[in-house]
Amino acid sequence: MLNRKSKIWNYLYKKAHKGGYIWSWLYTYYTWRILGCDIKPSTIIGDEFKIFHSAHASVVSPGTIIGKNVSLRQNTTIGAKGFSGSDKSPVIMDDVTIGPNVCIIGDITIGKGAIIGAGAVVVKDVPDNTVVAGNPAKVIGTIDNSNGSKYDNFMGKNS
Repeated sequence: MLNRKSKIWNYLYKKAHKGGYIWSWLYTYYTWRILGCDIKPSTIIGDEFKIFHSAHASVVSPGTIIGKNVSLRQNTTIGAKGFSGSDKSPVIMDDVTIGPNVCIIGDITIGKGAIIGAGAVVVKDVPDNTVVAGNPAKVIGTIDNSNGSKYDNFMGKNS
């Protein structure tokens, strides 16, 4: 469920992404001044993007592609490797949860349903339905959604 800040952000993003100076200005003002993060209106982001703790001090490269139902927390950097453009920016699939203080850098893909643990530095692809943590990030568990429980077989433990 979206919180109030996320609802406002999603509304302004959709308006700004379609164009129009006023909507872009309102979106930029809200994102920079109210939320305290840097996410350009040209960034491609799916529906129901969730922002927790205002995503304060988070930066998302304009070339990044983010899927539906992604959660972003504070102090996160998602960006291109180097300065040569968007072709080296990450792709984040649907239903991904990104913890606080995470760095996702380079031409990589974060798989559907993945969870990125707090403080992780992700520089390689992350498979679908896995949990990664650490610096550099390593797979520490999987998520089995087959019987409806989100965290079955997490860290190799069966419930």
